[in-house]
Amino acid sequence: MEKNRKYFNKYVFLSTFARNLIELFIGTILFKAGFDLKSVIFYYLFVNVFSFFIAFPCIYIAKKHSNKILTILGIIAFILVQVALNYIKLNIGYLLILSFLYALYRRAYWMSRRYYTLQVIDKNNTSKEYSFVSIFNQLALLLSSYVGSLLLEYININIITCISIMLLLVGFYCIYKMDFEYEINKTKINIFETVRITPISSIISIGCYELQNVITFLLPLYIVIYVKNTYTAVGIINLLAQLATIVCVYAYGMLINKDKNYLKLSLIFLLIFKVLQVNTYGIVLFIITFISGLATKMYEQSFNKELLILSKNYEFHNFNLLYECTQNIFRTITVAILFYFVDDVKIMLYVVLAIIAIPLLVKFNTKPKTQKSNVIWKEKN
Repeated sequence: MEKNRKYFNKYVFLSTFARNLIELFIGTILFKAGFDLKSVIFYYLFVNVFSFFIAFPCIYIAKKHSNKILTILGIIAFILVQVALNYIKLNIGYLLILSFLYALYRRAYWMSRRYYTLQVIDKNNTSKEYSFVSIFNQLALLLSSYVGSLLLEYININIITCISIMLLLVGFYCIYKMDFEYEINKTKINIFETVRITPISSIISIGCYELQNVITFLLPLYIVIYVKNTYTAVGIINLLAQLATIVCVYAYGMLINKDKNYLKLSLIFLLIFKVLQVNTYGIVLFIITFISGLATKMYEQSFNKELLILSKNYEFHNFNLLYECTQNIFRTITVAILFYFVDDVKIMLYVVLAIIAIPLLVKFNTKPKTQKSNVIWKEKN
């Protein structure tokens, strides 16, 4: 377990650094290349549509073959995304191809990474172990986005592609060295049964939590439209947010490990400062961004503590597919609303934040409805 954890932490750092050199800026790159806001939202809508359908073959690849194969598929797809960004064409066909490649990368990468996370984290010390994983993730995010913004602003995307490929290959070597005795088991995939035994409040909480990805996509567009039209402005804003999270991530993880959780309080904190972030400018924006980063990480850690407790009850492939379907349905519906009914990126952010607030009305339940289902985890299946 200790060997796997060390290799996994290295993989998290390397893969996160490689991805975030460019991933944060994809919407901005498309916008600055000549696509209007509606076209960029169209791209993101189909990323989520494709993600929903791709999740099913991905989960079967992981179960029937290996999560390592899924990791390779994700790496190849992300490399192709970066190649496509070097040759932008201002048409719908290009957006559909790019959205499919990005969806394939995102599903393959995150489904395999979520599996590894569940395997290396000690279920008896969930918050502490997740804090260590989160620290490695935040270290990579802290450094990579600003470096990526500088490379985009002053050099070119080809350099980013080369650096990213090298880091991803080293990261995959770390995954290759990991070893799990029961990676493949005989439990059947049954998404309908998994949904049936999962509390609706937990499904709502998962779906709304994952809408933070929509905020992450929209915020750089907000910055280039309303604040400053440069990649470095996006990089600096993200740098401040990540700096705040790494300052407190471990300490807060210890706090919520003491049989307490501050899920709703941290969500309220997050909503307040996200609203402030899109209504301030100048030096105040930097201060609010720092605090918003802190609030985001508090909510993430509070949520993931509950999520990991819930997930330990399930056979991991069934839970992984449940999570994928939930997040992609919520994202698709939300982005479709933005695409058809909203024309301003600031209003888009307000709409998403309003939906993210829905879990304040429900309680995250960490217990399935029954322990007699065939999708519940049974050791050595």
